Amino acid sequence: MKMKLHGASVGWFILLFIVVSLALGTYERNAVWRSEVALWKDCVRKSPSKERTHHNLGFAYHELGKWGDAQEQYEKALSLNPRYSLSMYDLGLVFYEKGLMDEAIDLYKKAIELNSNSPDSLYNLGLAYYRKGLYKDAIGAYEKLLGIKPDYENGHNNMGLAYQGLKDWDEAIRSFREELKYHPDSVYAHRYLGESHEAVRNYPEALVHYRKALSHPGLPDAEKIRKAVLTLEAVQRHEKRVEK
Repeated sequence: MKMKLHGASVGWFILLFIVVSLALGTYERNAVWRSEVALWKDCVRKSPSKERTHHNLGFAYHELGKWGDAQEQYEKALSLNPRYSLSMYDLGLVFYEKGLMDEAIDLYKKAIELNSNSPDSLYNLGLAYYRKGLYKDAIGAYEKLLGIKPDYENGHNNMGLAYQGLKDWDEAIRSFREELKYHPDSVYAHRYLGESHEAVRNYPEALVHYRKALSHPGLPDAEKIRKAVLTLEAVQRHEKRVEK
């Protein structure tokens, strides 16, 4: 006798399968990095004076979210070689994750001094400036980044967000359009364009971009965007009635 599953039961079964699959994926990923920790611990024990082994152990801790252990190893690598730019950059990431923006900015700057053509350092320097509300400094970092690599993903988006912070909507819109030129499927560029056009009361254009953003599955804060669309549609209907 075959057992029948009702629709609700099937839904819960599928959801349970997805949750278990994700949990197993996380477990397997963490298991990989725990084995990396063991590997690089052994390397550090055998070669304690090599900055690379300390850096790689730090990176293994980093991937597990163990910021304190990662910081200790990156700092040890830099004590062995103060010009080791990779540890300088990754230590900046640790401070960024800890919310210590001043320390992160200082390290990103030092990493850039050691490697002036490092787009990742410039990108994260811009992020740290933005988090501190230093929008002009963020724009400067992104301008340098995009001068090196104009197609850096989200580079134009983040510069546009900094312009939004300055309420310079024209430059913000220009930046988000540039992002779409290099990355036509950027859901964030459409979302940010919607916000910027809404801010300058260009509601038809805002609706175009909000709807494009909503056409992408998994859009963060999708409900918020849907509410914005409903509000703007209502505003447009009201304006048409007034015109009549």
